[in-house]
Amino acid sequence: MDDPLKFFEDQKIIAVIRASEHGDADAMAKALVDGGVRILEITPSIPQYTKLIEILSKLDQVHVGLGSATDGEQAYRALTAGARFVSSHYIDKNIFTVCKNNNALVIQGASTVNEAIEAYNLGVDLVKIYPANFLGEAPYVSRLRRSFPFLKLVPAGGVNQDNFLDYIKAGATACVIGRSICDKTLIRAHQWSEITERAKQFIQKLEGLKVPR
Repeated sequence: MDDPLKFFEDQKIIAVIRASEHGDADAMAKALVDGGVRILEITPSIPQYTKLIEILSKLDQVHVGLGSATDGEQAYRALTAGARFVSSHYIDKNIFTVCKNNNALVIQGASTVNEAIEAYNLGVDLVKIYPANFLGEAPYVSRLRRSFPFLKLVPAGGVNQDNFLDYIKAGATACVIGRSICDKTLIRAHQWSEITERAKQFIQKLEGLKVPR
C-alpha cells in the first residue's frame, strides 16, 4: 500500500459509512471488510468518528479516510487519527493543503467541466463527480474521460449494482458506494450479514470484469 492512488485504482470500491451510533458504524465497517471492501470512508456525523478512524486504520490492507469533510481542521483531526485520505463534496483549498502537508490522498467534488479542471489544476488526486445520478451517470463520466483523459474520476451519488460496472467501463477510477450496500433499513435492523453479502456481490461483479490495462 505504498502507492495510495494505485490502491484506489485496484480496489475501485469506496464504501461510505454513515450512522448515528458509534457501535453501528463499527459493526458496519467490520461487515464491509468481511465482504472484501478495502476502502472505507467514515463520515463526521458518526459520534467519535476520529476514534473509529483510529481503530480501523490499524487493520491490515485497509484504507480508511474521512468523507464529507467541510474544513481543514476536521481533515487534520482525521489524519492525525490515522486517515489515509480525505474526501469532500466540493473544492476546498484548506482541506487540500492540510492533506498535502500530511502526505494524504485528497478527493474533491466537481459537477461541471470547469470545476473538474479546477480541481485537477489544484492538484487533487481524484475528482469526485457528485451527484453523479443527477449529472448523466456513466455517459457523463465517459464524455469527461474522452475529452480530458488525464482526469481521474470517482462518481458518487446513486451508484448501485445495476450501474456500477457501467461507471468502471466508462473510465471511472473508482466509485463511491453508500446506500446500495449500507442501506438504512439494514443498519436499523443490525443486519450486518446482509451488508457483508451486498459487499461481496459488488466484489464479484468487479472480479468478473476484465478491465483493460
